[in-house]
Amino acid sequence: MPAAPRPRIGLNLPLSFAGAAPAAIAAWFGDVESTSVDALWTLDQLAGRMPTPEPIALLGFAAAHTTRVRLGIAVLVAPGRGPIAAAKQLASLGHLTGGRLVVGVGSGDRRLFPALRLGDWEDRPGAVLDEFLTAVHRLWTGTGVTHDGPIWPFADVTVTPRPVAPPPLWVGGGSVPALRRALRLGSGWVAAGRQPTARFAELAVRLDEVAEQEGRARDSFSVAKRVYLLVEPDRARAHRTIDAWFGDFYGTPDHGREATVHGDVATCAEQLAELAGLGVTDLILHPLDESPRHQAAVLGELLPAITTASTG
Repeated sequence: MPAAPRPRIGLNLPLSFAGAAPAAIAAWFGDVESTSVDALWTLDQLAGRMPTPEPIALLGFAAAHTTRVRLGIAVLVAPGRGPIAAAKQLASLGHLTGGRLVVGVGSGDRRLFPALRLGDWEDRPGAVLDEFLTAVHRLWTGTGVTHDGPIWPFADVTVTPRPVAPPPLWVGGGSVPALRRALRLGSGWVAAGRQPTARFAELAVRLDEVAEQEGRARDSFSVAKRVYLLVEPDRARAHRTIDAWFGDFYGTPDHGREATVHGDVATCAEQLAELAGLGVTDLILHPLDESPRHQAAVLGELLPAITTASTG
């Protein structure tokens, strides 16, 4: 069987950028854009114990300091903005990036829904995404738009300037209904980093079947997987790092080992090649260790090994 095509390799922007000096961030962009990385991604977390940068502001800065790489959000927390604000912000950001923007969209932490005046929708995050995506598409393509949805109703709204080429919207989620939503309303599906590879594989296998049911051609559809990553040959040390990171970020220290690609370079490359074999078009690598030593291992050793594993 021929090897799977090499997916586009994305690298998550360091969370430490939340407090870093702008000059240091700009220098990092210059260094990384000279590598074989295809895209730079950031996440969106409205509230949490670990400091994280706001994605639209950060990617605006990234647009000014890069020229080649794609720039993406995986995923934008839709309830935190609403469709009108998001349509305006993302259209402007798409223009600033020169058409390099890709936007993943998700519902985020439902525990925040009451604070966002969405308390009645805590048990229906899919409906929130349906309305958000529908409204944004309409605002990007129409004028004097009236939307009578139950969550964000509005009348005679025009968002200008409209994007010449709207940014691709990739829909987040970890269920078959999420696949259907992505195929109906998006141009791709992005799976969460904390989704274990085994569960992702189950859904990836279902994707062709669901696409056929939805009448959607797969050749126009992207499949992305955020991958928490730790290049660390020492198993005990790797587990300590993973447990601590997931405890700080998610509050679930026992959840990370099955969702993190970890081990030596060869082991990590093999696991990433397995994901490529599931039809992944975009790997979003999120290193749990943001040290220069680990970054050198990822960029200088792992990326070439991924290429070898995917084409050999």
